[in-house]
Amino acid sequence: MRDRIRFDLPFQRNSVWKNDRRSYLVDSVIRDKYIPNILVWDNGDGYIWVVDGRQRWESVFFFADGDYKLSKGTADFNGENIAGKKFEDLSSDTQFEFLTYNFTVTEFRECTFEEVEEMFYRVNQSVPLTSTEKTRVKVSPAVRETVQELGQHLFFEKIAFTKADRNRYVDEQLIWQFIASSMNQDIDFGGASLNRFISGLDEVPAHIVELIEQKINYMDAAFRNWDQAKRKMLKKVHVGSLFQVVDHALIQNWTDERFGKWAESFLIDRYSVDSPYGQLCQKGATSKQFALNRLNYMIKDMVQST
Repeated sequence: MRDRIRFDLPFQRNSVWKNDRRSYLVDSVIRDKYIPNILVWDNGDGYIWVVDGRQRWESVFFFADGDYKLSKGTADFNGENIAGKKFEDLSSDTQFEFLTYNFTVTEFRECTFEEVEEMFYRVNQSVPLTSTEKTRVKVSPAVRETVQELGQHLFFEKIAFTKADRNRYVDEQLIWQFIASSMNQDIDFGGASLNRFISGLDEVPAHIVELIEQKINYMDAAFRNWDQAKRKMLKKVHVGSLFQVVDHALIQNWTDERFGKWAESFLIDRYSVDSPYGQLCQKGATSKQFALNRLNYMIKDMVQST
């Protein structure tokens, strides 16, 4: 049935559990311990839409697929040392206990999406969603589709997102910043003001999408020869500022190669957390004034490098 199980309702978290927590869940499965109900929604399309329980089910699926081992501290089971073992390394008896565990599944029918969404929030009150995760639900379908399409660009593979960043949709939040900047929004580029802007947007105008794509292509070309070590400096705070300063580079007819060399000098050769720009990337990094200060500092440095 796994090909029918869907985890991608808009309000769902990504896979955020770490392996030690997944291991503890699997240990509970093997020992036939109580695990809370899985909540699913049947909207009649033939899929099983998971409302609550993604992390639990994925923990089981990933373990069955051999993606991780049980934690080293896992206690023996029925005299068998199961710590540090993958599913395939377990005895047939222990595998049987794992495979025959019964999850209790509560299925909701004749519910609207809004009712299912409210149910998710009520169930997860004890595990608050981040502001970005909450805002994703409110984003219009047209804006969500645009953000997802922009996010497919290979440039985003160059950015130094951590796995946790992607699981918390920090990559999407960066694209929200691109949109706000391109639409000349006089707001902070993080937190409530950005969330209000993006959730109140019906669609992203075509000329704005074209402008963003042009600037992303420019940055992608500028950093095409950067190795993995250099790309570590392509963090969200820097990329947000670079996206804005691309406008100045284009006005000055800088080639992407020249922009890349300047960025390497600015962010790698001459950067430190104690430098004036480095200080602007610390506390208050997403505030409107700090973003403006970073932009002005970059432009000043570009002018001096000509």
